[in-house]
Amino acid sequence: MAENANAGISKKRHFKINNTAILFIILAGMFIIASYVGRPFFFSKLNLIPMINNLSFIGVVAAVLTMVMVTGEIDFSIGGNIGLTACLTALLLERGLPGWLVVVIVLATGAAMGAFNGMVVTVIGVNSMIATIGTMFIWRGIGYTLTNGESILAMNPVIDYIGRGFVFKVIPFPIVLLVVVFTITYIVMHHSKWGRKIYAIGSNPLASFLSGINVKKVKFIGFLICGMTASLGGLILTSLTAVGMPQHGQGLELLIISSIILGGTVLGGGKGTILGTLAGVFILSVLYNFLTIMNIYYFYMQIVQGTILILIVSTYEMKQTMIRRRT
Repeated sequence: MAENANAGISKKRHFKINNTAILFIILAGMFIIASYVGRPFFFSKLNLIPMINNLSFIGVVAAVLTMVMVTGEIDFSIGGNIGLTACLTALLLERGLPGWLVVVIVLATGAAMGAFNGMVVTVIGVNSMIATIGTMFIWRGIGYTLTNGESILAMNPVIDYIGRGFVFKVIPFPIVLLVVVFTITYIVMHHSKWGRKIYAIGSNPLASFLSGINVKKVKFIGFLICGMTASLGGLILTSLTAVGMPQHGQGLELLIISSIILGGTVLGGGKGTILGTLAGVFILSVLYNFLTIMNIYYFYMQIVQGTILILIVSTYEMKQTMIRRRT
């Protein structure tokens, strides 16, 4: 009898924490509704490939930013990073550098931007929200300065392939990048000692420090990798548009953070899953794609995005309040 009771409790606990499954059920329902209302265009090649490419550059950034947010920090500079990446890519190509070298330089620059964020937060001790909002303006400002606010063509076989190429002439290369980044991040977060450190720091930084975890090092590396993947997202976006301009990525930080929060990551840290983030990215991408098909104006989409973000955070806060009252 006791074993059966324990099994029942275990199942209930598993059901409670399996919110990711609920998100994927919602996503499946959205696909069904969108395919019916938006037929026959929704499942056409002309719609699916652009949608997949768009969610890819958002997803690669969201995956690593999830790690940063689980530690209890946040990075608002990713949008400015994407804008500067686009400008730097176009300028380097304009000066005749080979595509592969441009990719290396841009990713290294992204890592440097992330390292700067990490240093300001972990060494100087500035709140990550304030620090990265500041660097968001700095990165975008540098982009405007380098290009004089102008758009520059960014066409090169290597760069073109990153956003518009196909593997085996069937699979879009951006989706391959998305799968690789999410797979690596999933393994690190859920099947490694480093991942356990990330969750421990987010749950209780002081206890983690006292147990011997180098809290500053873990957070610093998280910011560094986040900066590099933001530049990877910038490369994909630059390839998709074939142009580099400082306006690229403007407002994307809120969309990406909304996707992560929708996936179940808590702003205070300690909770969140990579699969949840993947579901969040897909849900918002399908939603915006559906609204576009229905000819909903862009500013209405912004209203929807803001409403969704408020509802998500409000739902979490109400849930936490109920838990505190029970205890």
